Amino acid sequence: MKIFTRCTLFALLLYLGGIAHAATGVGSLQSCLDMNDKEPPEKTLDCYNQTAQELLTKKHPKSFRIARDRGIAEEWVPSDEPIRVYKQNYFLIYSHSSQPNNAPNSPNPNNQVPYTYTLDKNEVKFQISLKAHLMGENRHAVWFGYTQLSFWQAYDREHSSPFRENDYEPELIYSYRPNGLALAGVTASFLNFGLVHQSNGQALPKSRNWNRFYFQPGMERDFGEYGKLALLPRWWQILGGDSPEDDNPDIIEQMGRGELELRYYYRQGVLSSISRIHSLQLDLALPAPRLLGVLIQNANFHLQFFSGNGESLMDYNHRHRSYGFGISMPFE
Repeated sequence: MKIFTRCTLFALLLYLGGIAHAATGVGSLQSCLDMNDKEPPEKTLDCYNQTAQELLTKKHPKSFRIARDRGIAEEWVPSDEPIRVYKQNYFLIYSHSSQPNNAPNSPNPNNQVPYTYTLDKNEVKFQISLKAHLMGENRHAVWFGYTQLSFWQAYDREHSSPFRENDYEPELIYSYRPNGLALAGVTASFLNFGLVHQSNGQALPKSRNWNRFYFQPGMERDFGEYGKLALLPRWWQILGGDSPEDDNPDIIEQMGRGELELRYYYRQGVLSSISRIHSLQLDLALPAPRLLGVLIQNANFHLQFFSGNGESLMDYNHRHRSYGFGISMPFE
């Protein structure tokens, strides 16, 4: 029984810290093993627990728990890291649409896409979103952000599994972090001003794009052991985009003049929502199952639901529902 206990604890440490990290913690583990039959069982167990926590911290320096404890203001603190996480990064291995947009349209007659074939309702959806610090220190900083949202008809082998759309969204962001500004328990964590261009990079008649200037405050409320709520409203002003010759002249009517993002952090999970005038997206990220966690470090199991129009830029005026599951990387 004693040998079994030692082997089990050692295997647990390997899982938590990874083989490489476990190798660096051999000294601590050996100290715990040497305590057997020499120290009280409670003291020996405390030694194992402490060693496991050390290895877990080394392997997962940016877990959800740490992100929640630090607060969203830390997402905009300049650092030596050349690239940082921006928006959600996820890979949905399965995403199902209630009604694919087989013939995208626009009030501009040059942007009417003729019907070619029926799209597969099942596809792969993923988003990559990163940012880089350009200049500024302390409470003022300028960032470059880049987000790419892709829809891949991976299961449609009859048509060679094409990407039906890629939306590219570069932006320039000025971020200001106030010092200790709070009211009624709500902390103002940052104020962002941005210039953003979004395009699907397509030629006529599939071309869709728009340019915006936006303002976004970041606020949060800490509920202690009951988690933390972050509120990130964003209001934008479209730049141009009101000419009949534009690819999508009615986009402001369909997408609205802003959005509200909410994130609720609880223990090691995050429930988030993004709502606009005609759409709602819900995302739930939970710690990945053990096997997945071993294969992909710091990954989370991800569920997503979308209802409305504007899931993609091509579908800015197309209403449908979709749901999917996959993996995601945590926020900062």
